[in-house]
Amino acid sequence: MSINRPEAVSHVAAAAALAENAFLGPVLARAEADPGAVFGQFHEAGGWTEVTLGEALRRARQFAALYAAHEVPAGATVMLVIRQDRDAPAAFLGAMLAGLVPSFLPCPSAKQDPALYWHQHKTVLAFNRPPLVLVPDDLLADMGACAEGSGARVVPISAVDAVTPAPLPATLPDSDAVGLLQHSSGTTGMKKGVALSYGSIARQLAAYRAALGLNPEHAKIVSWLPLYHDMGLISSFLLPVWLGVPILSMDPFVWVAQPELFLEAIERFGGTHAWLPNFAFLHLARRISRKRRWRLNSLVALISCSEPCKAAAFDAFLDRFGEEGVRAETLQTCYAMAETVFAVSQSDPTRPVRRLSVDPAGVNALGPVAPPAPDGPALTLLSNGRTIAGCAVAVLRDGIFVGSRELGELAIRADYMFSGYHNNDAATRAAFHQGWYRTGDIGFLDQDEVFVVGRTKDIIIINGKNVFVHDIEAAVSRVGGVKPGRAVAFGRYSEKSGSELLIVVAERDDDATRDSEIQRDINRAVVEEVGVPCSDIRIVAQGWLVKTTSGKTSRSENAAKYARDFVAADPVLPSG
Repeated sequence: MSINRPEAVSHVAAAAALAENAFLGPVLARAEADPGAVFGQFHEAGGWTEVTLGEALRRARQFAALYAAHEVPAGATVMLVIRQDRDAPAAFLGAMLAGLVPSFLPCPSAKQDPALYWHQHKTVLAFNRPPLVLVPDDLLADMGACAEGSGARVVPISAVDAVTPAPLPATLPDSDAVGLLQHSSGTTGMKKGVALSYGSIARQLAAYRAALGLNPEHAKIVSWLPLYHDMGLISSFLLPVWLGVPILSMDPFVWVAQPELFLEAIERFGGTHAWLPNFAFLHLARRISRKRRWRLNSLVALISCSEPCKAAAFDAFLDRFGEEGVRAETLQTCYAMAETVFAVSQSDPTRPVRRLSVDPAGVNALGPVAPPAPDGPALTLLSNGRTIAGCAVAVLRDGIFVGSRELGELAIRADYMFSGYHNNDAATRAAFHQGWYRTGDIGFLDQDEVFVVGRTKDIIIINGKNVFVHDIEAAVSRVGGVKPGRAVAFGRYSEKSGSELLIVVAERDDDATRDSEIQRDINRAVVEEVGVPCSDIRIVAQGWLVKTTSGKTSRSENAAKYARDFVAADPVLPSG
């Protein structure tokens, strides 16, 4: 149950029944009992390839043998820079079988700034000093240069084909051992490695399965999510593997170019569950022609996560796909983070997500949440549901716990909390307040449900008014002519006004040249959403915005790029 004060958190009831290695034990037992069960369908080279559980485990044992051949010591971290195909989960599970700690890192892509990519990876490798980094063959030279001085041996993934699968280990790491590192947190500076134990992973998965009411006999999980991010890693890889649920997997960069693959997988294989960031609901609703029809009635839940959940994105998706089997209760929400393995709260999958209409003034002032005034402006928020078993949420303001409908920083205690930031005791200590993990997210509790409105670092103060950049970027993404999810907002201090100016940079969705019209529409949408006009709006070509190695838009890097490319003495905003 969600609470607004500190109190003890009871253990997940099923924890005592978990195997010696709470995660790997059930996976290996299932592989022995039914090796022909479907592990997953992987979209590769333009088609779908089925992989059985026995085949996946055999490949994982090959990777375990590869790590042993390079004499990687037990308990060491192995960095996996792998493209998203059937070898990615095998390499990860193989590291676990070998008693190692796997950690996915992204491959470079055309969507990300190459200088930023190699700088961040060089920093991560130098800090973590992994004995081995596994890479695609075409990255061998570049990653080798990146790893210089870190002590890491860079090994091409093709080397696995030359080794014989290792036998299953006689013993597995115990449930208190660290099972993985997750490096997706943060969009600036060095990414901190979140260390998660096998026991924490299994307790989280058991609690989350119960919150979803997920039936392994009928479920099929569809995903294009990257495995180096906690949403893809946990919801669409470790959860289905642990439960014996088939995975329907496609490369995220292929999906962005061909979003219909996601719907094809649902229709072809009877997909039931998927997790999506907010922008993806808009991307699918806009990019899929209304002339195309899909059978989507197998869907049980499409769960919005990773970004603040917006009602407008749900409405657009339901308007586009409502006649093809998507129902209001199909669209669900989740609040999650790597430090709790994944889910903190989940909406009720049997009913539409609760909407709450509030006075935006209270939200902008970070004070009490109140209903909107009659005929006054209203802000519609989506609930992120109630906390899952074994987890509690409180709200902090200035270091003091506050009550329901009071905005503040969300703080969490859980039975599956992370083991700490890898090799970073100072950061681990700083993350907690009286035993509660400080998330950096701003939100409140209402009727035991969690509402998230933004992050502490994502607030712009304009003439004394707090504005959440997520609200601005979501409003911009709804504007016709803007590519969903490819807009960034940030503040730029003005000596003249003594306050921050609101700057928006957005990528075109097509080759249209009607920039002035798009700028006017963006400004109108932003004013309607947050009550503040933009000081400058720039419409740029696709690919202009800088993304981090975790695939997120970097506000700091784009603010610096804006300053280099666009800053003028008197930026001009089109009228309207």
